[in-house]
Amino acid sequence: MSIEVAHTLTKNFKYSFPTCTNEEILFKLDVPVEIPYSGCTRELVQRVINMFHIPVYLEDELNEKLAEFVATETKNFHNDRDEKLINQLKNSELNVDGIVKNWEKMFKENVMEFAEQKGTSDEEVFAAAYHKLVHSPALETILQVENSYAKTVSSMLKNRDEDVQKMTERQTSEMEENMRLLNTTVTEEDINELATRHFEEQSLVCGRWGSQIDALCQTQRSQHRAWLMTTLDQYQTTAALSTPSNSPLDTFCPERSLSAPAPRLEESFTIHLGSQLKQTHNIRIVACDLLDLCRLDPDNPTEHMRRLQTSLGLYSTELSAVVLLSSAPPATAAPLKALQRAAAASPEHHFASLDLQLKDIAEKVKEPAEQRNSQRGDGRRARAALQPGDVYVTTHSNLGDVHVVFHLVADDDAVSGDISSRHPVIMGLRNILKAACANDITTISLPLLLRHDLTEECTVAWCSRRAELVLKCVKGFVLEAFGWGGARPATLQVAAPPNTSPQVFASLAALLPAIFRVSAPVKAKQPAAH
Repeated sequence: MSIEVAHTLTKNFKYSFPTCTNEEILFKLDVPVEIPYSGCTRELVQRVINMFHIPVYLEDELNEKLAEFVATETKNFHNDRDEKLINQLKNSELNVDGIVKNWEKMFKENVMEFAEQKGTSDEEVFAAAYHKLVHSPALETILQVENSYAKTVSSMLKNRDEDVQKMTERQTSEMEENMRLLNTTVTEEDINELATRHFEEQSLVCGRWGSQIDALCQTQRSQHRAWLMTTLDQYQTTAALSTPSNSPLDTFCPERSLSAPAPRLEESFTIHLGSQLKQTHNIRIVACDLLDLCRLDPDNPTEHMRRLQTSLGLYSTELSAVVLLSSAPPATAAPLKALQRAAAASPEHHFASLDLQLKDIAEKVKEPAEQRNSQRGDGRRARAALQPGDVYVTTHSNLGDVHVVFHLVADDDAVSGDISSRHPVIMGLRNILKAACANDITTISLPLLLRHDLTEECTVAWCSRRAELVLKCVKGFVLEAFGWGGARPATLQVAAPPNTSPQVFASLAALLPAIFRVSAPVKAKQPAAH
């Protein structure tokens, strides 16, 4: 049994005042008022005055009386209502579950009415569609379409380079001819004007080609996404696949090249990490340019398998990453410029372009980096956005073997000098490995010597000391990262510079069994025959 509690009730407001002719004769006013009263008492007073022809000199007194009446009756109403509810609760007469459900319903309706409507984003829908299709028979078709797009972009880049080269040769010849005639028929002002005109021509041509390439990539991106969604619908209903009419798949050669890749120095080990619960990992040392992991040649049919693995792992928990050294600011780094060329060789269908990512990163890190540098009292370096040991990350779907690129800022001291385990660049490696474990990156490649090439001052002893320091720190960082949870780096690749000699490479490879616990088969001796 439950007692119904009224939401409102009606009370009569009574007021009397003497008539103008005889003060002993009172005019009595009786007005019903709904309690609680949600309106304005002054407005109600005006309505009462007009309706009953009450003298205007009584307005202030009437308003005061009515406001007092409403306040008193509202207080009494709430007190009576609350007392009834308390008694109901004491006597277990309230349906608490019903009240909770009613509040929940009202809250949801209020949120749905006034809150911002958010659903699954287009990026999430596209990611789910792509992941489903690459793990279906449509994978081959997807790779062919993407390769045809990459060929179109590569052809336009080639035309751009040829156009710029021809213009540069023409301008160089023109400048040399004018320099030969200097102080005869040509003045210094003419040379300056010619140089200015050449610069403007270069800027105009580069801007025109850049605009055309951006427009092509944006068109391909939208066409590719529309085709993928249509293909998913067809595959789910009829299991039939179609190719877009604007994708020249006849340019894709399905035959595989029989030419073997160029030989390189490499060696692999299976290692165990951990004191009690040991984890098995693969560690590989290789002499190569880490940028080779990023470059793709759409005209080379052997690249098909690399694109296959990259596509399958794009929206998975087994991502691949590479660590590239950069300088501050990043726009001056040679590896970054090479990466930009590799990323521009094929359209990016899943993430923002590399240039847009770098621009966004530069804007976001500027303020916090300057605050940090100022707090450290770096003085003249306080304006620098990035310093040695800082890391910024870019994501990609159009590179060869990697999905994520960690850009580790390093200075000349870290590249060529003697450093310790507390150097900022080493600490940057620590942050990279922690981020990799926390973000499903199971394959990571990093520069073994913290440099991308070898020079004359890089002696065998220096290379061994640097490699030993990096490997020992990496081992400790990986063990530390296990405590944070997440994915474990199943494959760790350390890359020596590509110009490493076989002798130096052998000494570097010999460090791995000494630093890591290498898995080795147990040799059992057969008992002697009797």
